[in-house]
Amino acid sequence: MSPTILLRSLLTAFLSVSPAGAADAPASPKLEGVKRIVFLGDSITQAGDYVTDFECWLLANGSKTEVINLGLGSETASDLTEAENAGHLKAHGFGRPMVSERLDRALTATKPDLLVVCYGMNDGSSLPSNDEGLKRFGDAITHLRDAALKSGVKRVVFCTPPVRDDKGNAALKFHDENLTRYTEWLLTKRTAGWDVVDFHGPMRKALDEGRAKNPAFLLSPDGVHPNRGGHWIMASELLTQFLGAKLDGIPSAEALFPAQGPEIRKLAHQRMGTRFSAWMTKIGHTRPGAPGGPRTKPGQSIEQATESAAAITKQIEALMAAKP
Repeated sequence: MSPTILLRSLLTAFLSVSPAGAADAPASPKLEGVKRIVFLGDSITQAGDYVTDFECWLLANGSKTEVINLGLGSETASDLTEAENAGHLKAHGFGRPMVSERLDRALTATKPDLLVVCYGMNDGSSLPSNDEGLKRFGDAITHLRDAALKSGVKRVVFCTPPVRDDKGNAALKFHDENLTRYTEWLLTKRTAGWDVVDFHGPMRKALDEGRAKNPAFLLSPDGVHPNRGGHWIMASELLTQFLGAKLDGIPSAEALFPAQGPEIRKLAHQRMGTRFSAWMTKIGHTRPGAPGGPRTKPGQSIEQATESAAAITKQIEALMAAKP
């Protein structure tokens, strides 16, 4: 074979193999073989801003991994007693949902490769502020992990609960004290090989530093549900602690993209909502006010939502392909 023909053959082989190899490379080694990521949690996860921000990083790094948000407002990881649930029932007309009621259905239906879990905020306001309460939370989290791995989930990532800002109200101090206990317990599980991402510590640090500079500084308007800045801290910690992302100097998910960042993130959030409504409708749960719950308008079928999500994906890809 002549040198010219040999060179042409090598170039042809290189060009035919390299792009495919690059396209198949995961955004992080920990995403190797991960086709679907499911998020479980309470209303903070249901709101989904940190989930969307996380997914924006995947998009910006060329990942095609599907992300499904299954967060549910008011939900606890722990099973509450009737007495512990009485206050919520009286205030809202329904008791707190507990993830054990829907966990098996959610895992069977979605079949995630990677499960991201964030609970504690509602447990912390409902369970006793003592060793018994901590044990019940720990037992619930351990059961969740065991059930997920038994169902075929390859990896489970637990996130410590966000901070509870009592804004100087001594009567609410117990709540964040419980969340701190849950955080400390979860972090000890790292030595047992668990994947644990700390939200609580970095959010507490950001809140204390911000409050020291400006007494009116907030990460959460109501002390529980983070604002966009709080959600970005959560997403950033998940990305850096678990996936090893480099986010120095990046102030928001929109800034992950060289152009059209706000539009791309808006579409990603819309796509997340489409998938959320469909999967929650399919799985079902006990909480009114969210698709799949009693007396609540259902979402699309999975098939319809898949088509809708695909159409949104094309819009996202078009924006990402456009020149800055």
